Amino acid sequence: MPSVMLEVFPMMIDNIRVIIEQGPFSAEDAQYYIERIKATTKFTLKKVTFTRSDTYLDIRYAFAEIPFERIRRVALAAPPEKRAVNN
Repeated sequence: MPSVMLEVFPMMIDNIRVIIEQGPFSAEDAQYYIERIKATTKFTLKKVTFTRSDTYLDIRYAFAEIPFERIRRVALAAPPEKRAVNN
């Protein structure tokens, strides 16, 4: 089984930790996507990870804080219906 070498290039852009895990990707490219993320959210970005291949760009990001009031438990399966069909 061949081993795969994962390239990781960490940097800081606008106080955001930026990690480029694979593929050719410049700081200017990272800045462009960071600005797009900032424009669509009101939360403060903490970290962005870019992984590039020949066919796609994977962007994963985390925020410094996301306030929440509670955590809800959601059922994974719908409960069975108690009524008869066509009545």
